[in-house]
Amino acid sequence: MDRNIVIAGVGGQGIITTAKILAEAALIEGRNVLVAETHGLSQRGGSVVVHVRVGDVEAPLIPPGMGDLLIGLEAIEAARYASLLAPGASVVMNEDLQPPPLPRVKAPSLGDVLGSLKAAGLRVYSVNAVEEALKLGDARSANTLLLGYTAGLGLLEGVARPGGLEEAIARVIRRSRTAVEAYRRGLELASVH
Repeated sequence: MDRNIVIAGVGGQGIITTAKILAEAALIEGRNVLVAETHGLSQRGGSVVVHVRVGDVEAPLIPPGMGDLLIGLEAIEAARYASLLAPGASVVMNEDLQPPPLPRVKAPSLGDVLGSLKAAGLRVYSVNAVEEALKLGDARSANTLLLGYTAGLGLLEGVARPGGLEEAIARVIRRSRTAVEAYRRGLELASVH
């Protein structure tokens, strides 16, 4: 089964690390994986999107309307890249909303973002990954918490098994104790979703 996963957020949230973890987990499972990343004008704080394609795929970029999962580490960026998703696809989104630092630009509210994604016919799951990661002592582990939440919802089937994702986190992140704890917390949160 081929999988097309979009990971979106702003620079500094660990988007590229999240993609590396997914790719490593797919490789652990013996799956073919291609990854392509794009950055906005600035790495930290700018728009970042990564395409992760798992299976018998020949090109790294997901054509518009062909994605089956979007992992959004920031709400506005999740909405920005929703056009890459197929109708009925899933969005797993961090409830973190970082308004652009532009004068006189009114950012949408979290409710606006959630409403627009649902109106587009997408299945939307959200969790405040930053708040949960802070409870573990490190906001930087929000990305692995979101991966755990996604895996716990069963949305990473065909990519990796939960144990493979945990192994991939340990391989990709040097000091992975908090990251692994956050991943496990995400699995727990999904079980009560």
